[in-house]
Amino acid sequence: MPDANLVVPPILSLTTTADDFPIDAAELAYVVRAGGLFQAGYPSHALLDLWNAAVCNLRRRVEAYSASLFLTVVKQEAGRKSYNPDGDSLSERWEGVDEIVLLTGAKRLGLLSGKAYKCLETVNWMRNHVSPAHPVDEQVSPADVVALAIILQENLFRQPLPDPGHSVAALFAPVKRAPLTSDQSDQLRDQILSYSPRDLRTCFGFLLEQIVNGDEPAHFNARMLMPHAWTNAGEDLRNVVGETYFSYTLDPTSDPSTDQAAASRLLDFLVSQAGFRYIPESGRIGLFRRAARQLAIAKNTPYGWADENAQARTLAQFGHPVPRLAAEEVYQEILAVYCGNYWGRSAAHSILQSFLDTLDTTGIRLVATLFASNSRVQSELGNSKPKLHAVSLLRQLRPRLTIASHQGEVDHAITIVQEL
Repeated sequence: MPDANLVVPPILSLTTTADDFPIDAAELAYVVRAGGLFQAGYPSHALLDLWNAAVCNLRRRVEAYSASLFLTVVKQEAGRKSYNPDGDSLSERWEGVDEIVLLTGAKRLGLLSGKAYKCLETVNWMRNHVSPAHPVDEQVSPADVVALAIILQENLFRQPLPDPGHSVAALFAPVKRAPLTSDQSDQLRDQILSYSPRDLRTCFGFLLEQIVNGDEPAHFNARMLMPHAWTNAGEDLRNVVGETYFSYTLDPTSDPSTDQAAASRLLDFLVSQAGFRYIPESGRIGLFRRAARQLAIAKNTPYGWADENAQARTLAQFGHPVPRLAAEEVYQEILAVYCGNYWGRSAAHSILQSFLDTLDTTGIRLVATLFASNSRVQSELGNSKPKLHAVSLLRQLRPRLTIASHQGEVDHAITIVQEL
């Protein structure tokens, strides 16, 4: 029997009913059995049933939100991810998905709070290392179960489930039916902005699916409404968009759209919302490198200043900071454009100015190194106008350094440029 001084939470009560928590019959059976085992003096066994109840609850949350979005955000996770939408029961649909993958995906979708996630991580460790199936000196105590049960009770079992995806689809029936009128767009915008965080998650998932699928007029309407959902969305939801884009670039066969252009649509949306930073860094590296190559082509094109300006605007849309692994390739093109050539320079230098204004110490030292030794950067510096721009930039950057040796690197670069 547990210590009489322990205050047993309602989730471990022998009289728990479905009216006490938004749980279904299967989850109720698990928590009632957990309470019975706990009261009978079997805390380890009780913890196993609490885990099973939590897993069932999370599976239902994911299905109510969007199973397809779940599969997208766990695409790169290790472990089994074979969700079967045609299964007759919850367990059949999820038998091919590892439970730890379920936890990760639910957290990324904002369906599982950080506290509940860490609590379930602990429960998972305990059931794998100090459960009845693993007899060791360190065992689960009644106090352990009470502490974990309280966290799960307040941060998982008491939390309402997302509205089922079909209810959101019904709410936004006009999105799928025909291009929205101005009045309809205004009404839906106001509705989105008034949503609670729970309702916003469901709305966000619905609109994101329409953008991914690309079917008209749903895609056009979703693009019109999604910025309003984005305004109130938290970091977790915004990261879902970046991770979804990245997963389609890594594995184009996972793109569910008929035109196989979901990644392009998501990138357009992220750039339009200044959300480029929500793409995982390894994905941003490739995009920065591609933009730098396009800027180089424009720079090398005769009478190509208009092209330079266009490519510079693309690079500027990606924002900064530039990922470290792409920094040299990007900044060599920025500096080449900034300094111009014998005839002068395009407006691209002002478009890219923010990349230079936001440089930290490491970035300034990189710029000095590029001026001192990079052949691409130095290619036009034998001409007076590019040379003047290069020296002027280095002199502007020098006072932003504190350490004398770093300032010396800039002085060395100025000397080299002047001697070219």
